[in-house]
Amino acid sequence: MDEFADLEKELNEDIRSFNLEELIIEIEENESGSFFIFHRQVVSGGPMKKILSFIIGITFIFANSKEGDIGFRYGFLTKPSYDSDSLTVLSDSSIIHTGDFLKINIGYKNKTNFCIAYRDAKGEYMPLYTSDDEEDSSQDTLYVYPLPWIDMEKPTGLETFYFINSNESLSDLNTMLGRYERAPPKGKSKLAVRIQDKINSYDPDVQDDLSSISSVLDKPVAGGVAFRGEDDGLKDLSVTHACLGTGGIAFKKIVLIHR
Repeated sequence: MDEFADLEKELNEDIRSFNLEELIIEIEENESGSFFIFHRQVVSGGPMKKILSFIIGITFIFANSKEGDIGFRYGFLTKPSYDSDSLTVLSDSSIIHTGDFLKINIGYKNKTNFCIAYRDAKGEYMPLYTSDDEEDSSQDTLYVYPLPWIDMEKPTGLETFYFINSNESLSDLNTMLGRYERAPPKGKSKLAVRIQDKINSYDPDVQDDLSSISSVLDKPVAGGVAFRGEDDGLKDLSVTHACLGTGGIAFKKIVLIHR
């Protein structure tokens, strides 16, 4: 007897009552205040695929309704050294080369806290952005460009960027990063451990009670405006991804392989 065939038949019967396509929702600047876009997808294939899609759909719906939810948009762009007119989107584990240009764009909800910390190939930490420096704004979503076009210099290795969006203050981390910049070499070694421990406290890969999910936006967004038709390509100010977190923390770690 084929046990898997029986299981598939049973699963098919169990899921007939669900309209899975309706459970994968699209949200963009709606009444809930969320500014994320989740693509509407037609779910097809065997029952295991359908159940997986059902679970993912329910997760997004449940996560979006929780009081502690938070999230942001980001765009990590590069121009290769040999073609400064060509824009490419970077993601975790992307390969870059010495001389390539990098740029970061972010959009996050007003009245939340945001920090970008950077650890270079030598293991040195640097604050790239803190929302503490922003002036009061009436905008619901703040679009900022914390890293203008810079060219990557040697040494090669792993370049790590930490994007942290929080409902609570990030002043402890910001203070440590500021002290690190001014500290002597021996002091930097001690502070580096404390900084990484603090960053890890926001990282869902380290903390079991946190979770963050990243997704690609339906179309690139520049300065809060989604371009349509022929204008939907990448621009210098584009954000291309969304990150949604729970527990009042949204966290994204991007490691670039610098060659």
